Amino acid sequence: MVQLSLVIVLLVGAVVGSRAQNTVLRDTLRGEFPSVVNVKTPRVDQECLGVVINANHVLTAAFCVINDAGTHIFATRLVRVLAGDIVLAPATITRQVRDVSHIFVHENYRPHLFENNLAVIRLHAPFHLPSNAIEPVYIRNRIVADNSECDIVRWLRPVAGQPPPATPEIPRQQALNAYVLNRDACGTTRRVQESMICMRPSTANYPTIQGDLMFCDRELVGVMSFYFTDPQQQTQPNLVFTQVRFHTHWIHNQLNRTQPMPPGWNPLE
Repeated sequence: MVQLSLVIVLLVGAVVGSRAQNTVLRDTLRGEFPSVVNVKTPRVDQECLGVVINANHVLTAAFCVINDAGTHIFATRLVRVLAGDIVLAPATITRQVRDVSHIFVHENYRPHLFENNLAVIRLHAPFHLPSNAIEPVYIRNRIVADNSECDIVRWLRPVAGQPPPATPEIPRQQALNAYVLNRDACGTTRRVQESMICMRPSTANYPTIQGDLMFCDRELVGVMSFYFTDPQQQTQPNLVFTQVRFHTHWIHNQLNRTQPMPPGWNPLE
């Protein structure tokens, strides 16, 4: 009986270990990250992400809702939020699409310094909650230990420098394993502030961009701000995320905000 139990444990361990080795980059499962939404903007070179804060609001990167020149916020009529689905096509019965009424970008967002890279989107109509596919995000308020293994959530996009596949792949939600680095060991000449967190992905073959999301134990930790190549790890970029827990007060203030962004507001000025 003891031998049989030992064999079962070894078999389970082998299966779990095999799954861990094959989850460097994977398609996510329905219900795995139910707070993650797709934010459609005039940007044609990327699929931006956001997370559901409540039925009326979504958190995303400031970079995602500002034009390429970094001079103004997109008009709300040009932005839509798609929730409750992990593929862009075909749509499932759980998908909810919403227009946008307001966009609030962090007043201290600095594109050239990648600081305060956050924005809150107010929806024109609320999500229908509760839902089997949409859930408000859990923001991690605890410190993430160095070397912790976490997930970076992204949308499938072409890999730079590689030819497009013969059969185009349908954009879909994916997760990439990454490990937390101590800020002092991050390897960048740019100052990594305390309100940021440094990550090293477990593979260099799948690029991440501003607006991708970092989860640890299914709790939101950060929003991707910038990446760079460590001189000691030429083939593997390090990633720096804005830690959301440092901005919970600002986020809460946007949920009750009645005034829009100042007309002509420019983050470069």
